[in-house]
Amino acid sequence: MEKSFELTIPEYLTVQQYMTMNEYRGDSLAGKMLYSISALSGKDIEDVKKLPVSTIHEISKDIQSVASHNNEFYTVIEWEGTLYGYAHIKQSSLGEYIDLENFCKNPERHLHKIAAILYRPITENRFKNLKYTVKQSLKMAKGKVENPFDYYDIEVYDSNKRKTREELFRHFPIHILLGAMAFFLTNANLYLNHIVSLEKNFSQMTRMRLEKKIMESLLPSIGDGSRLFTTFPSPGYYQ
Repeated sequence: MEKSFELTIPEYLTVQQYMTMNEYRGDSLAGKMLYSISALSGKDIEDVKKLPVSTIHEISKDIQSVASHNNEFYTVIEWEGTLYGYAHIKQSSLGEYIDLENFCKNPERHLHKIAAILYRPITENRFKNLKYTVKQSLKMAKGKVENPFDYYDIEVYDSNKRKTREELFRHFPIHILLGAMAFFLTNANLYLNHIVSLEKNFSQMTRMRLEKKIMESLLPSIGDGSRLFTTFPSPGYYQ
């Protein structure tokens, strides 16, 4: 007699579920599936191993539907009743940049901490009519402005506040965080490209060509976020 197994499929993968799935270091597809089911169900790996193959097969189809969300970048998102804004690198303090750099040395263990840095509560916004699109139970700001970062202020970075909030961010949607990280890393590359061009005396044409490649590499990663909320600024804005 087959043992019953209940699994509630969430609308999106959380940061913690993603980190748990990535704890598996082998190449076996079966091994990856075991970790994925364990992460989604909260069941111990040994209990998942006892499931019949037919059950594993059915669950795998449900997992694929959850894991198929594209990475999306949003500057403003309402999550768990709080309005959060993306912490743009242009306005970063030295403290948050140092913490972010340290956590990125081993991101798979610190994704919840990275999320708590990149998204912080909005303390003031200057949007005239802030409207939302609801997707996977998340409320993302929609509409188009040239540079949304100029329209809101977020909580000043404080490592102690981040420590108290980072556990909450274990439940943050991973596809939103990955989109934000792609956006952050691309901005960092733009800054580095600009600095190198000054030191190496690159021609303006060469610098613009490199920046165009960087921007093109970013666009597939940010998904609906760029279309729904912001007209993507030109590279010159970040310099």
